[in-house]
Amino acid sequence: MIRFLSVVSLAVLFAPVIFAEEIAPERMSAEAARLDELIDAVLKEDEKAAPPSVDDATFLRRASLVAIGRIPALAEIQEFTKDNSADKRSRLVARLYQSKGYQSHMNNWFCDHLRLNEVKLQGGYFSSNTPLINWTRQSVRENKSWKAMTVELLSSRGNGWIGSGASHYYTRDIGMPLDNSANTMRAFLGMRMECAQCHDDPGSAWERIDFFNLAAFTHGKSNYGRLDFLKGRGRFVNMSSKKEFNAKGLHHLHFFSDAIGQYAASGIEPGKGTGRIKLPDDYQYRDGDPGELVEGRTPFGGKLRLDAKKVNPDSLEQFAAWVVGDENPTFAGSIAARMWQRVMGAKLHKEDNEEFLDPKDPLTGALSSGLMKLMADYDYDLRAYQQTLMLTKAFAVKSAPDMEASFHGLMGRPIERMSAEQIWDSLITLVLEDPESAQRIEDMELLYIHGRYIGRLEDIIKKVHSFKTIKEYQEWVIMKYREARDGTGPKAPAPRPPTYIAGHGRLMTSAIQGIARASELPSPASPNHFLQKFGQSDRISIDGATNEGSLTQTLQMLNGATQKIVTTPKGIAIRKILTIPGSNEEKGVLLFQSVLTRQPTDQERALCARELDDGEGKGFANIVSALVCTPEFLFIY
Repeated sequence: MIRFLSVVSLAVLFAPVIFAEEIAPERMSAEAARLDELIDAVLKEDEKAAPPSVDDATFLRRASLVAIGRIPALAEIQEFTKDNSADKRSRLVARLYQSKGYQSHMNNWFCDHLRLNEVKLQGGYFSSNTPLINWTRQSVRENKSWKAMTVELLSSRGNGWIGSGASHYYTRDIGMPLDNSANTMRAFLGMRMECAQCHDDPGSAWERIDFFNLAAFTHGKSNYGRLDFLKGRGRFVNMSSKKEFNAKGLHHLHFFSDAIGQYAASGIEPGKGTGRIKLPDDYQYRDGDPGELVEGRTPFGGKLRLDAKKVNPDSLEQFAAWVVGDENPTFAGSIAARMWQRVMGAKLHKEDNEEFLDPKDPLTGALSSGLMKLMADYDYDLRAYQQTLMLTKAFAVKSAPDMEASFHGLMGRPIERMSAEQIWDSLITLVLEDPESAQRIEDMELLYIHGRYIGRLEDIIKKVHSFKTIKEYQEWVIMKYREARDGTGPKAPAPRPPTYIAGHGRLMTSAIQGIARASELPSPASPNHFLQKFGQSDRISIDGATNEGSLTQTLQMLNGATQKIVTTPKGIAIRKILTIPGSNEEKGVLLFQSVLTRQPTDQERALCARELDDGEGKGFANIVSALVCTPEFLFIY
């Protein structure tokens, strides 16, 4: 058996996470200058000249949309405009990446990239991915490195509600382990191996045996116990027909049991995992037999091979260590490529199925190597990496009309339509005084079911796991139901938060106080929500969002969300401009600037003033409605 990952290296890798020191602004500026030299070399080699830099207003709007996912608020525009210092742009970039807005926008990316759906269907019952979503939010708040996040996602075990929410990564695809393996290879290594599930892939170097050898590492894990409570569900269903166990306002006994049981059956069972897998019955190649048990084995990178003749309980840890290992050729290249595209708006790497940088590319190879080295030198600090890219001269040049003219993102960021989240959050910026104020309330400590306090979640989970028989569990559930029904249960240590937790088997642990940014809303949003109509990812496939326009979206902007949340309500942020002392011309300028960031032309200034002078009170709605429907608002330039 070949094992190149020693016990010592694993111990170091899985030691408690120590977060790297903040990377100094001076270092980021120096690294940005080095990247500009590499970019200039590529342009020179291809006999291209970089476009001129954009003006301050365009830079402010572009940087804000890319870094924090929304247009700048009026106060932010005025602050930047008044700043006459030579380094105003670099200080703006630093402020953006240190803000809560960055966290919000980065959470949108993680939800799409990791396919973080709030609720999943598991064995006919709904269960929640909230622990994984909250773990991701906390990781972004802490600026946890991508390397540390990857290790935790691929190796964590235990109950996600009372331990690491990363243990929900594998249960995201419970019942579909091969799909999970394909998504894992793409998400963390940029490799598209899904075709190799069924056959040798003629479009790549991957063979079917390669896929199953990799899938073996994460095979054999199981849900975190106590799914056996479902075996006795029939008794609860029968009892629920009686009025005694179908209490008004509390619902049926079997749904009550489902809610509790699903909290307990959450995450990955400790000590489970085999590191081996059976080839399918239709396996058709000479390198394996149908039904043969094959071991976890890596086809590239650091050589790692488990033993097919025995269970390998540390297979998840072995796999995680291999993915992030220095010998793995695409771990740094994949995330570096994705962050380049996120900031610069275009792919640097070649246009094919692979999603990682290519240091051997004859034109961009040196730049790719520099970007991968920077990612590793920054210890996979995604915030510092993106901030450095935004400090380059290449980010600040005039936009290109399309991807081809953009030339790998080196000849200007291609003009592109905002994502659904960017449009929504930009509208929210016109509504809220503080667009970064949290509107989402979480409760991961206390368990309520239909408004009835049941107990501390950790105590409930441990209690369920303590039972030796299904009958013991059933008698306890019946007791807890009667307590909730009669009000004789434990008293809540604090007033009930405005949450609605666990109804009809669905687990929900959050509530929105008012209108909120996209990252605070359920993931994904409901089918009829603005975000879904504008192309938000369905969280089924990686990077599944689209920013293509449609007639439905136009109607939403003209008659839907814009009217409902921006132009009609009283007391919203942008409407308060009308109460500022000054002429209608001055107020029109502020309305225009709030939406499009830049100052209006003389003609635009006159049109805005005329609308506010009409005396019928419709001028405000007309101006705002018209501006948010323009391509200048909906596109990033």
